[in-house]
Amino acid sequence: MKIIVIGSIAAGVSAAARLAAGSKGAQITVYERGAFYSCGVDGLPHYLCESLEELNKAIQSKETELIKNGIKACLQHEVTAIDPQSKTVSVTDLSTGKTFTERYDKLVVATGSSVSLPSVRGAERVGVHTLKNVEELVFLKEYIKTPYVSDIVILGANWAGLEIAKVFLKLGRHVRIIDKSRQLLPEFDPEISSLIQKQLELEGVAFSLGETVRSFPGRSYIEQVQTERNSYSCDLCICADNNQPNTELLKGCGAELAANGAVFVDDELATSIADVYAVGNCAVSRSGSLHTASIRVGETEIARTGLTETQAKKAGLRVKSVTGTGSDRPGICPNPQPVTIKLVFDAQTERILGAQAWGGKNVSTRINAIAVAITAGMTVKALAGVDFCFSSAQSTIWDPIQVVCGMVR
Repeated sequence: MKIIVIGSIAAGVSAAARLAAGSKGAQITVYERGAFYSCGVDGLPHYLCESLEELNKAIQSKETELIKNGIKACLQHEVTAIDPQSKTVSVTDLSTGKTFTERYDKLVVATGSSVSLPSVRGAERVGVHTLKNVEELVFLKEYIKTPYVSDIVILGANWAGLEIAKVFLKLGRHVRIIDKSRQLLPEFDPEISSLIQKQLELEGVAFSLGETVRSFPGRSYIEQVQTERNSYSCDLCICADNNQPNTELLKGCGAELAANGAVFVDDELATSIADVYAVGNCAVSRSGSLHTASIRVGETEIARTGLTETQAKKAGLRVKSVTGTGSDRPGICPNPQPVTIKLVFDAQTERILGAQAWGGKNVSTRINAIAVAITAGMTVKALAGVDFCFSSAQSTIWDPIQVVCGMVR
């Protein structure tokens, strides 16, 4: 069996290995148009405050993993077309310009997504950038070494924007997030986003929400970000919004695409095209997803899973919600941290539908437990009755999950 993977992200390679399982002698080839193996777009900001040696280790570990699993990887090779009828792809070797055709039995599309710069005056200036590959990461690592790069503006009050913000907070820079939306993290209910925003402001993040960028004033380098309301000092602006799935290769092949341009896949990661699969940011599950995710910014950990109350009501569901706070460890232990959880559940059956949470520590573990409860179809009562681990040094008698479940009754 011949399996081709477009893109070197871990999800694509993992999907290929899964398809090859049980097929003795399966050949897997990865085509990556970049000059480096992908570290994953979401993980790139982490390496802004790490040494080049650490970045090289991450890239080399990916190469070692591929070689160990017998996977052939071709850097600077761009797949330019897919022909589902002949089950072939057209590939261009970017180092030589030569083009060739390769046949596949199964194809995995792991092309991710792209962020574009705003189409406004000054967007071409040095200091207005995206962060979507290793090449851009290496440039930015050098750029921020200069002492005058102090005021950082991030476009996008989303998960990606916060990932970038937390790195520059760690580096001791001034961080401002600008977004045309009036709400931080649209994946959360508005009142929860507002509370999280206040906490992040205490961490040092400034927000300018409900504002649209009009221009990037400056000379050769960016000096300001100008919106329709204000002008903000800026030495470096990183765009983290306008995220578009990279599905151009699939548009002409009859693949079914979602409204945002991502390709639909089923539970087996298969697209509507025979023997073509997709993973990562370029794909979306046809049966839906819990969208479980978390992030830590400064001393605040944020996480969510399932439906928000807003999403559930838009879907026509009758829901209720409760919000409660518990501690991640007994008060007699050093440094106990509050964990606040908003639980969303069906108004009639009390089946759990979603949760949002934030706190100092151990928030993701609670959200993971609730994600399992949603998948299992548990009710609030059933979850409250779970015998959670108790430790006099590490966890309270009543876990924050049990605290918020208890509020329902």
